[in-house]
Amino acid sequence: MSVNRRQMFNRYLYIFPLLYILVCVRLFSQGVSGDELTPDKIYEKVDNSIVVILAYDNNGNVFQGSGVVIDDNGLIATNHHVCKDASRIEVKHYSKEIRDVEVYRYDEVKDILILKVPGTMFKPIEYGSSTNLKAGQRVYAVGSPEGYENSISEGIISGFRTDENNVKLIQMTCPITDGSSGGAVLNSKGELIGLSVSGQHEGSLYFAVPVNDIYALLGIETNIAEFTDPVKYYEIGTLANENKNYKDAEVYFSKYLEKFSSDASAYYNRGYARFKLKEYSKAISDFSTVLETSGAGSESFFYRGNCYYSLKDYKNAKLDYTKALEQEPDNSDIYYNRGYANFKLKAYAEAVNDWQRAVELNPEYTSELEVKIKIAQEELLNKK
Repeated sequence: MSVNRRQMFNRYLYIFPLLYILVCVRLFSQGVSGDELTPDKIYEKVDNSIVVILAYDNNGNVFQGSGVVIDDNGLIATNHHVCKDASRIEVKHYSKEIRDVEVYRYDEVKDILILKVPGTMFKPIEYGSSTNLKAGQRVYAVGSPEGYENSISEGIISGFRTDENNVKLIQMTCPITDGSSGGAVLNSKGELIGLSVSGQHEGSLYFAVPVNDIYALLGIETNIAEFTDPVKYYEIGTLANENKNYKDAEVYFSKYLEKFSSDASAYYNRGYARFKLKEYSKAISDFSTVLETSGAGSESFFYRGNCYYSLKDYKNAKLDYTKALEQEPDNSDIYYNRGYANFKLKAYAEAVNDWQRAVELNPEYTSELEVKIKIAQEELLNKK
């Protein structure tokens, strides 16, 4: 089943214009919400987003580094020098070993390498920004020093330097030893702000590549943190969703919500972007926030139901589709999706009723659902 078959988003993109304006006026003077995490929560948040990189050369030597999972499509960022002489690269994460690894993109001068592995077996890390970092800011490094997988260290930003190639680096006090290169450097929210790159242990000098350089290599906008008017984030996030640039949309709406933390429309739009990115748990959280803070809910129930369905939580999916139908009783798409949830729950009679109603409301479903209805009816007979 293709959940979200009918692209309902275009219908609901501007469903909260009045709420949006009122919230902007009411909240513009509020400060950034505090989302700082304790070190243990940061580690828990990123543990499944940091991997070990193993690079083998033609002489049988193996070089070990760290890597950061940056999206749902199998992209992993590390340092170029880790794999510079590699004839074969592997990715390891605890008991998982992946040998089908290819080089996707790289910048040798900035020491960035993007690898690609099949599928979506890892959790992508949450993006931050390196634009407004400050000396003295607390940071955390997670990598695999000396092969000790996913070790966390804590420190502060010491300053900002430029190397002999005119590449800007973050100087920090988080220790980096062999094997840590390419690991994550995080802010206190557990967001990626850089990649560990090098260290001088005797002088306790450690450096990181700014995350914005990764954005630039991947073609992701990096000016999101430079707007003086935070409402601009909302406008660009909306355009990003319309243009199907869902990762950008997620970043822009997240920046907007740092200032306007009670805007239901921004949570809805970010939830939609996360749904399209298959970040279903995060999307559920956003749609739940909308439902808690806003009276308008059918579209949020619908998409939250789609997220539950994608996670194979068919019971909660059905509940949300039912709530959506209470507000939109003639919506064929919701009947269509609830029919599939009922079928998965072996509620065959209810599935038949939903699909028949979907066909009544939208004859375009006829050819597909006639087959499904027949299967459900046969299952119902077998059940008796």
